[in-house]
Amino acid sequence: MCVRAPTLVASAILLGVAGCAASLPPYTHAASDGGADANAAVVVFVWPRSTCDPGGYYTLATADGRFIGSVSDGTILRATLPPGDYAIVGWNELQEESAGGIADEVVPVLQARLAAGGTYYVRMAFGEWGPRGPVDVFARRTGRRLCFKRNGLSPTSAMVALTPSTEEWGDLPEWRGKLAWIAPDPAGQAWLEGHRDVLASHAAVGAGRFARLRDDARRMATIE
Repeated sequence: MCVRAPTLVASAILLGVAGCAASLPPYTHAASDGGADANAAVVVFVWPRSTCDPGGYYTLATADGRFIGSVSDGTILRATLPPGDYAIVGWNELQEESAGGIADEVVPVLQARLAAGGTYYVRMAFGEWGPRGPVDVFARRTGRRLCFKRNGLSPTSAMVALTPSTEEWGDLPEWRGKLAWIAPDPAGQAWLEGHRDVLASHAAVGAGRFARLRDDARRMATIE
């Protein structure tokens, strides 16, 4: 499924983010791990670098209109949310401009049931999921795992819960120490308020994608 992607930000900003690894994604600032919050939930989005990374950055928001932040490769985003249930969706304008529209395989989606005082970890995963969940693609000659790409062009994307039962949990201490910690700027909410149509279009695509996921993939794309 594909719909036309609206323009979000100037191309110069996108190229600057894509071309300079040290640049922070828009509407974020350098931060540190602030620990738990007794009155709110903390959600940490981890983007470890990989050979499947797309260019640009992902904007993350709840379907009901709360700006979570922007995240790019090599960063770890710490967001604070009130307790409650959320559908969280992300989008990458640079990727969508290259593809000419919004494809559901590159719109990561996450269901969240958050409790006060809880800290939740989410990994940004690229080239690992197909339309209905995780897939493995290997090169015939070398046996090496390949990036799964939509129509052979853009690597697919997903938000995957990081828990003690997941294989990547053991990498979390290294990522916490190596990746650049960032947090959302308040101006991000004002930006989102002015782009409700952008959020609505991606939230609709994300909801459709989540509905089509296999049961195991839905569990992986849920934090609670």
